[in-house]
Amino acid sequence: MHANGRNLPVVVAGAGLAGLAAGATAALAGARVIILESSLAGGRARTQKCDGFQFNEGPRALYQDGAGARVLSRLGVMTPGHPAPLQTARALIGGAPRPFPAAQYARVIAQMSPVVPGEWAGASAAEWIDSSGLRGDAAMVAAAAVRVTTYVADLDRLPASVAITQVQTSLRGVSYLDGGWQSLVRGLTSTAWAAGAEIRQHGRVEQVTGRPGAWEVHTTSDVIQAAAVVIAVGRPAAAARLLPAGPQWEPPGPPVLAACLDMGLRHADARFVLGIDEPLYMSPHAPPGDLAPAGCGLVHLLRYGPTKPAADRDQLWAFASATGIRHDDVVVDRFLPRMTVVNHLPLPCEGLTGRPPVVVPGSPGVFIAGDWVGPDGWLADCSLSSGERAGQLAARVVT
Repeated sequence: MHANGRNLPVVVAGAGLAGLAAGATAALAGARVIILESSLAGGRARTQKCDGFQFNEGPRALYQDGAGARVLSRLGVMTPGHPAPLQTARALIGGAPRPFPAAQYARVIAQMSPVVPGEWAGASAAEWIDSSGLRGDAAMVAAAAVRVTTYVADLDRLPASVAITQVQTSLRGVSYLDGGWQSLVRGLTSTAWAAGAEIRQHGRVEQVTGRPGAWEVHTTSDVIQAAAVVIAVGRPAAAARLLPAGPQWEPPGPPVLAACLDMGLRHADARFVLGIDEPLYMSPHAPPGDLAPAGCGLVHLLRYGPTKPAADRDQLWAFASATGIRHDDVVVDRFLPRMTVVNHLPLPCEGLTGRPPVVVPGSPGVFIAGDWVGPDGWLADCSLSSGERAGQLAARVVT
């Protein structure tokens, strides 16, 4: 692709997981790539270091057999980590940790494992549980299993196909990454750089104009001519503002939010605790992951579906206390009152196929990517799979 005798690049707006996957994929396919990020590369995958502890943006686990892991493998990104510590798991029932209901959990898994997710298209997760024959404690355990794998509290709104797929995928293994999710950012960045991509941080994209084959990407400092553009800036509204022809999708559903309390502990003996009758859970990420100083621990406590910040913080502190964590045990803590988990929760009648496609109709050579784009994957799996697809299609424009 040439314009005025110059070779035009693929420009990627956004350097979160979706944007980095898009840029690395396009660069590996032979395209010249420029990745623009308004702040620092990584987006919500960045890891914050505090007093020797490494906090992800809330509790994050990589599905070992998920779409995202396959994208990372194709891009040559290593993902060293450890399985979630479920062997000594407890259940939170009536506000107190109790023995995990292993018999009910085994019944739930036996019920869900053979189900074909597509056969439940159009139904909600709540409808699937109601029709499954699971009752009483078993139904509550099923709801808890869905919450912990989807991060969604409103099971009437969650598509059953997503719930079933996530539970089934989790059974094939999840991993807490050593060094946090920043390791994925480093890996994707290294792959993109090695393939020749240029990453410009603190370069905010303000508008995309022009015409097919000669797009103009307006930043705070200049205008970049581009043969193809991938918009991976996070929220649907932010992406819509950049599109040259305006949004081509229906107004998206609500984001999935959570309240999260992260703690760095002086000891390393916390256990995984899953809320059965309340939308709560606590998971120690270090150990097993390498995220804390020697002899110390790092835990994430989470409420699916936040209410009021003060009430949620108090509830999560009470949860920690119920598990035996004292204030004196805490070296450092961080509270995220409204953490964005996913930018768009589709209706059950739509499912994942109702999400906007990677290709932007009416704007050839312009693509979108993010955790709300395309029919594949949930959570980071969607970000990585849509980013890879956008990068593949953008590279075809210029190679």
